[in-house]
Amino acid sequence: MDLTVTRAQYDAVRGARHLPDVLTKVLDGATRPKGDDHYVLHLTYEEATALNELCAWNVHTEAGGGVTPESKVFDDLVKAILTHPDY
Repeated sequence: MDLTVTRAQYDAVRGARHLPDVLTKVLDGATRPKGDDHYVLHLTYEEATALNELCAWNVHTEAGGGVTPESKVFDDLVKAILTHPDY
């Protein structure tokens, strides 16, 4: 599956603690369309699942149950993966 991510999402995943080697390779292989500030990640089902799990571990909520502003980037990625038609 090809998943388009923002620069902020790419940077958040790149900087996540305990980034597995398989996802480092995916990030290294990402493409950027000319003149665009987005990245396209080329993921197998297993890699998409690993990315989903990594992002889910980094979603934190406030006392009221809402996602913290710092982890919104990860929450958006979880939603993007789960709703992607090729997942």
